Amino acid sequence: MGTLSPGSPPVHSPGLPIAAQGYTPKVSFDTFENPAASMFSYTLRVESEGYTRNPASRVFLCASSPDESGREALDWALECLVQDGDELIVFRGIDQDELDKDHELVREEARELMRQIQEKCVEYDPERKVSIVLEFIAGRPTTTLDRLIALYRPDSVVVGMRGQRGVMSGVLNFGTAGVFNMSRYTLSHSPVPVIVVRPESKLRKVLEKRKRDPKRGTHFDELVREKSRNENLKRPSTSRT
Repeated sequence: MGTLSPGSPPVHSPGLPIAAQGYTPKVSFDTFENPAASMFSYTLRVESEGYTRNPASRVFLCASSPDESGREALDWALECLVQDGDELIVFRGIDQDELDKDHELVREEARELMRQIQEKCVEYDPERKVSIVLEFIAGRPTTTLDRLIALYRPDSVVVGMRGQRGVMSGVLNFGTAGVFNMSRYTLSHSPVPVIVVRPESKLRKVLEKRKRDPKRGTHFDELVREKSRNENLKRPSTSRT
């Protein structure tokens, strides 16, 4: 699978090796230099040595922006979600201005991310056999998401959470407005289930803020103390004779 437009020949990605020990590189695609391409994309693909699809294999699409929310989403997918025989599609959006500067810098970033993904796979489960596809794509985020879902037909989409008041994102790092709109779009338009991963650091901050809030309700705390007092009263007393 790839994101080449009709009539565009596949181009094997040059540069540093993308396959770590225990992984085999597969055909990659590069349409950055093709003005007729339907999407400007850079696709890297590797498989664990001995990987084979089976009836139980699943496909997951993980949106991994370079911020904390995207990293947490990817880490969670690698550690807790992907199992032996599964395929993980990692999607990272590219701002058009970034692509206009130097294509090779984007390619190098993609190769480095692929290397990190393979290392984490080995770290979390060295015996797991998986297929990994990395998609760096420039373009309208909602259109890109729709096309990737149609292309790979994932069993679910994994996104991160960032921002205040529970604003969810993690699909593309296109600025505040783009992030907010993209998160809503994913949850309301995705034809497959969406898994939202919240960074632990943000969860801890929210919990600490609630504890420090003088207006925080104490009703639950009172219920806990009342329950403890009742249990103590029910305990049989012991006395020495």
